[in-house]
Amino acid sequence: MTKVKISAAILTFNSEKNIENVLNKLGWCDEIIIVDSFSTDKTLDICANNSCVIYQKKFEGFGSQKQFLISKCSNDWVISIDSDEVLDDLLIKSINELSIKDFENFSGFLINRKHIFLNRQFIYGKESKAYILRLFNKNKGNVTDNVVHESIKVTGIIKQINGSMLHYTISDLKDAIQKMDSYAQLKAKEYFTNKKNVTFIKLYLNYPFTFFKEYFINLNFLNGYEGYIWSNLVAQGSALKYYYLKELYKKNVL
Repeated sequence: MTKVKISAAILTFNSEKNIENVLNKLGWCDEIIIVDSFSTDKTLDICANNSCVIYQKKFEGFGSQKQFLISKCSNDWVISIDSDEVLDDLLIKSINELSIKDFENFSGFLINRKHIFLNRQFIYGKESKAYILRLFNKNKGNVTDNVVHESIKVTGIIKQINGSMLHYTISDLKDAIQKMDSYAQLKAKEYFTNKKNVTFIKLYLNYPFTFFKEYFINLNFLNGYEGYIWSNLVAQGSALKYYYLKELYKKNVL
């Protein structure tokens, strides 16, 4: 077992559906830090019953929210986990087998995330093939300040470790549509702040191009009907962010 202390860092908001399963796989962590955006369900009760340290902060974007979360972790090494991501046993074993030298030589470790959408685990497509940086030394980097689709950036060497993080994205289509729309609005606000342009191509060709890329190039057609729905939602979200951006510019002029 590694002697390096690791903090688990999780953002929550009305996460009662998955959070207990997430926390059940984090008993090996030295602390679990929660930053909650004022949940109205049983999320906080579940977290409290699992010995989590809980903070509450108004949601102002994923980047700034996660930066605040990381700042509350008392250990240098942090594993950033979403409230719908469950670590598998092989990943936990791999982390616990890391040596002191591994932690000294590397700034972070890449973890494979398996995509589960409408209760189907995707075998094909980039969502289940990509490795993402989630275990890292906070002295070597931090979370980017993107309002949505934030990521972790570090200086130094990173490497892959075995095991997976099971990402239970959405099990209900209605929730999937609402989440897609919410993310599109957040991204539009970020683009507006950064004065990103809206062009004819982005408004009219973004949807078909994105759908073709997701469904055919990224092989989601091999993930059955759920792969088709997923590709549609990704394309809709990509197109809607420019529609919302256009509306923001229109309101700003008026």
